[in-house]
Amino acid sequence: MKFLGLFFPVLSGLFFLIGFCLVSILKNKKKISIISVSMAFIVMIGIIFMDLIPEIIELSEAIASSKLAKIVLIVGFIFLGIFLLKLFDFLIPHHHHEHSEKEKNRQEHLGHQYHLGFVISCSLILHNLLEGISIYILTIQNIIGGFLLAVGVGLHNLPLSIEIATNLEDFKKKKTTNILKIALILSSFIGALLLILFKVNISDTILLVLLCISLGMILYIALFELLKEIYNYKTKKETLYGIIIGIFLLLIMSLLD
Repeated sequence: MKFLGLFFPVLSGLFFLIGFCLVSILKNKKKISIISVSMAFIVMIGIIFMDLIPEIIELSEAIASSKLAKIVLIVGFIFLGIFLLKLFDFLIPHHHHEHSEKEKNRQEHLGHQYHLGFVISCSLILHNLLEGISIYILTIQNIIGGFLLAVGVGLHNLPLSIEIATNLEDFKKKKTTNILKIALILSSFIGALLLILFKVNISDTILLVLLCISLGMILYIALFELLKEIYNYKTKKETLYGIIIGIFLLLIMSLLD
């Protein structure tokens, strides 16, 4: 049973690998990028309303504290998640070097792409560490339920991996991008493995805090990064395609829940 508890998180991480491979195979990177932005936005909204908010509400009800204390805790750590990604804005280099006007615009565009790929990766690594723990715990209790959760998480990961890969593909520091990709693929597995190795007893309060931080990060990406990109490409048919595909994936997800 423990083997399956570790294997299913690996299975969910393999969807990242599939997305990375698709981007390297497909030719029209610009169209893929536009589709992936709107697809990722829809999927992240789905994660917020279908996964994180219900889990946060359920956990908050299990905690023996006053209603006001719970609200302060939830709101406070959501804003902490937003702040952490905002902090990355200042820490990640944006590559504003001296170039010709055309080359300068290209460098700034690549810097923006890398930034977007990086912040999405960071939030998903935290999110999938928690998902890996959830998959492991559920698998120990119910193998079919654990498998369905792993596939559901994987379906979330697929469009997001395409968005990440298209943003990181042209970045020159391949070692950095490879580390991010490997971390994403293994993040669910690592979450489950840490639970076993350290026999971590995650209390409802700690899990609630981590989920709130994850929610804050995903809110920041969806509203302040992806939505801006969608607005820039709102007249492109690829934006509509991405939204439709994202909705289709969420429908599949709802059937698996």
